[in-house]
Amino acid sequence: MKKLGFIIIAVLLGCVVACNKDTEYHQTRFLRPGDTPLIVYADQEWDSIAFQTTESFELSTNVTWCKVDERYKSLDIPYSNALVDCYAWLQFEPNATGESRYAIVHLAAGDYSVDGFVVQYPFLCITSPTRYGEGLTPLTFNYDETQKEITFTAFGEWTLALKEPAAWVTQLSRIQGGEGDVKVTVTLETNTTGADRSAIVTLTSRGVSEDITITQYKQPEE
Repeated sequence: MKKLGFIIIAVLLGCVVACNKDTEYHQTRFLRPGDTPLIVYADQEWDSIAFQTTESFELSTNVTWCKVDERYKSLDIPYSNALVDCYAWLQFEPNATGESRYAIVHLAAGDYSVDGFVVQYPFLCITSPTRYGEGLTPLTFNYDETQKEITFTAFGEWTLALKEPAAWVTQLSRIQGGEGDVKVTVTLETNTTGADRSAIVTLTSRGVSEDITITQYKQPEE
């Protein structure tokens, strides 16, 4: 998935336009996709931005964890009174801070400039169980349910492991792999203990870890 076209969100603070009394036309603007930040996950390494300009340009960021790929930092464009479609790849360090963090991408073109914002989440791209705010809801089972799936998108090599031994969690269909969309089948024993029980599995990708709680309910009383 590295350097693929993920869902890309950049901030459009505005476009800069200047015209003289003749026919000169200058414009610089972010295109993708609107007026909300570019959102990336804690283990995400690459994403791209898109913009248009009539000028030679330079791109930079204000933080060390988000950098413009060297090949896209600048481009000399002979002025032709026409917009040129451009894009650039951004590279991110893993976010293990436990908090969202923010970056500014500064696009300077001719005498004009515009800024876009990046937000890097402190969590991984887990789709099942579902997310509530920045936390995950438990993956829940009825007492006689024995299989469900954990699903996520990994942006690097990943591992999945029980945080503490739980013999009733009999199998995780995969415990490691590479970047991409992943489904892991969780297999449990039927719960005959007469009490709810929980276990935690830890997903780790590019050094960022997140706990997933597995809860299996007790058999209802008749």
